[in-house]
Amino acid sequence: MLSPRSILRVAAVVLVALAATSWLRPSAAPAAPNDTIEAAMGEINRAMKALGKGINAENSAAMLEELVKLEQALMSAKGETPDTAAEVDEKKRAEFVAEFRTTLLEALKLACEAEMALVNGDTKEAESTVRKLGGLKSGAHDKFKGKDEKGPKGGR
Repeated sequence: MLSPRSILRVAAVVLVALAATSWLRPSAAPAAPNDTIEAAMGEINRAMKALGKGINAENSAAMLEELVKLEQALMSAKGETPDTAAEVDEKKRAEFVAEFRTTLLEALKLACEAEMALVNGDTKEAESTVRKLGGLKSGAHDKFKGKDEKGPKGGR
């Protein structure tokens, strides 16, 4: 069995490889502004919904797949600028966008921690970390989503 340190190294290499391939991959056409972030947020919501159903020994393989999807979506979204940044005073906009990115990086860190726990067979720790992710998501939506997006349709 791999040591936790070895697993962390493998996870770091995988994340770097994912980031590098996404930067090197040519795209057919650039996405329209914020299409990328909307697609990523949709994937984040789908993964979080699946993870929210609970993690146990029987579904751990499927939950590992959901964590990978979540991590990939977070990697995609973190370089984007939310629509609500346009509503922030120009002098504070860079700080707002940096905080958005930092929040997504914190979510990515938690997702990796949950994955490491699950790889090590600690479903309870994985579950606990996913709950922390849910709390982070809720707080982030309060801060970074527009008022018109918080209703039943947009309240992700």
